[in-house]
Amino acid sequence: MDNKIKIHLLVNEIAGNGNAKKAFKKITSLLIKENIDFSFQKSNYAGELINLAKEYANRKHSDNEVLLVIGGDGSLNEVLNGIKRSTCPDTPISYLPSGTGNDFGRASGLTNKPEKLLDNLKNNLTPKRADCGSFKFPGHPQNTYYFANNFGIGFDAYVVQRSNKAKLKKFLNAIKSGKLIYAFNVINALKNQDTFSVDIQSKGKSFHYDDAYFVTTTNHPYFGGGIPILPEANIYSRKLDTVVVEKPNLRKFIKLFLHLFKDGSHINDPQFHYVEAEKIHVKTQRPEFAQVDGEVIPKRPFGVNFAVKHFNLLI
Repeated sequence: MDNKIKIHLLVNEIAGNGNAKKAFKKITSLLIKENIDFSFQKSNYAGELINLAKEYANRKHSDNEVLLVIGGDGSLNEVLNGIKRSTCPDTPISYLPSGTGNDFGRASGLTNKPEKLLDNLKNNLTPKRADCGSFKFPGHPQNTYYFANNFGIGFDAYVVQRSNKAKLKKFLNAIKSGKLIYAFNVINALKNQDTFSVDIQSKGKSFHYDDAYFVTTTNHPYFGGGIPILPEANIYSRKLDTVVVEKPNLRKFIKLFLHLFKDGSHINDPQFHYVEAEKIHVKTQRPEFAQVDGEVIPKRPFGVNFAVKHFNLLI
């Protein structure tokens, strides 16, 4: 079936400080060389890939047609939400990670090499059923949203929000050092992110924490471009995990991070907590920033119902 596949590309060229643009150029060159039929659409503004993906999935397609996303995890998030809102929510997605963090690609073992991905697609179009998270806000049960990576409140959202607003980010991106702005704001968050109370409900049990600092509901081990916050999490587990970290002092923070990267023993620290389940409810009282797959939600109190769902992933 080598030359029988037909590929439709959805591309966010600005992802990954230009990495996605390079990946798009490389894969289209390969497609032309191998005489493989393809078409493409590029996003011009944030959120456009939602509509482009929805429109694609609403159309009828043959079994040899492939939807391929080129961009970062935020691009994948948009396409996932578009597919799930379509008349064919099981439309398979292929993904070439080309962003800055690429946590979903890391968690799922996806290649970031265009040649390897194309070989995989030519040889096997049977998708795997991968997990994703879904969430609803109480009072709005008709609106369901999805994430491939995580929904974070507190520390990680503070870092993302500060980094996205930073004037320095554009300069660092231009010199291929965009990740440095996140490092700067991790230090900033250590100093300025306040603690907050959070209530977790799942499987008939309730948990309350007064000094939460980091609360994330995750689909896999990673956040922030490869930080293994919960090594046991898995995109094929049919479960989500909500992690709560209570605020440590600087000495304890350094110790936690050393253990996190050394052997994963940070999960045994008394300030580290997690719940694994198919459904989880998270509630905060005080306004905090949140982030969903790297996109910021403005400050507000949160009451969120999470549930594990799935989508079809071509690898």
